[in-house]
Amino acid sequence: MQTRRRFFKWLQNIFLASLAGLGFYSATRFLPRPPKKILVKERLKPGQILVKGAFFLEMTKEGPVALSRRCPHLGCLVTYVAEEGHFVCPCHQSRFDLTGRYLSGPAKKDLARLPVQRTEGGLIVEVPA
Repeated sequence: MQTRRRFFKWLQNIFLASLAGLGFYSATRFLPRPPKKILVKERLKPGQILVKGAFFLEMTKEGPVALSRRCPHLGCLVTYVAEEGHFVCPCHQSRFDLTGRYLSGPAKKDLARLPVQRTEGGLIVEVPA
C-alpha cells in the first residue's frame, strides 16, 4: 500500500516538473523579446552607408534610415555591393535597392526597416532580438 502511494506521488512530481518545463520552454521560445538598442556614434554623410552587424544605416535627405541585413527569404545576412549600388543576398542572390526595396531573386519582400532615434550621443537603432 505504501509503495503504490509513493509511486503515484513520484508520478505526480514527474508530471508537474514536465509541465513546468514545457511552460518555461514555451515562454522563452514563443513570447516576443524586447529589441536590442544599438548606439551608433559615427557621423554619416548623405549617401554614405554604414554596415553595422545586423543592419545597414544610411543618411538620406529625410534623415537616417536603418535596414535589417536579414534576407526575408531564409534569413541570410545581406551584403552591400558598392560597385553595383545595391544589396545582395549571398545565399540565393536576392537583390535589393538602397531603400531596401526588392528587385529580384526568391525573397519576394523588401528588407525590413528598423526604428532609428536621434540622441545627443548619436543614433539608436532598434534591432529585433
